[in-house]
Amino acid sequence: EKWCYVKNGVYDTTFNGLVYYNGSWFYVQKGDLNWNYNGFVYHVDKKWYYVKGGKVNFGYTGIAQHTDGQWYYAKNGVIDWNYSNLIYYCGTWYYVQKGKINWNYSSLVQYNGTWYYIDHGVLNWKYTGLTYYVDCWYYVENGILTWKYTGVTKYYGTWYYVQNSAINWKYSGTFTQNGHMYQISYGIVVG
Repeated sequence: EKWCYVKNGVYDTTFNGLVYYNGSWFYVQKGDLNWNYNGFVYHVDKKWYYVKGGKVNFGYTGIAQHTDGQWYYAKNGVIDWNYSNLIYYCGTWYYVQKGKINWNYSSLVQYNGTWYYIDHGVLNWKYTGLTYYVDCWYYVENGILTWKYTGVTKYYGTWYYVQNSAINWKYSGTFTQNGHMYQISYGIVVG
């Protein structure tokens, strides 16, 4: 069974877009309803709608892949360009920035009161080490900034003194960890 777009009584093979019919919106491509289309479609109301199986899914909230390969965040079936936060999808947490997954982002994101480490758009539960965020270096343990760690840590060949999960650039003195004493000068282990 084939569904076609008819305009003024004529089958219009040039039409591409959304069509309202019998209480639902459908995606028409080259005049035919495309039941196989999954992705986003731009409409004249200047919104991008999530289409699954040829029909706009107004009940969907989450991320979905568009035909351009990019992943976007839809809220009630429409891309939400204002959304910037984490989203859980198929067992993984992704960082969405201004409506789409930011695969280039590697730093911290706050979600429900907790800070998480994002590595190229994906929450990295395995990462333990330092990361830079808004003019400060923080210590992350297993993907979470706990604010509890005090000690020394190595980052790209240099050892730093971390206090309450942030490098303490003002501290100079000694610190003992695991039976080793470290001499620290302005947050950096020396000697």
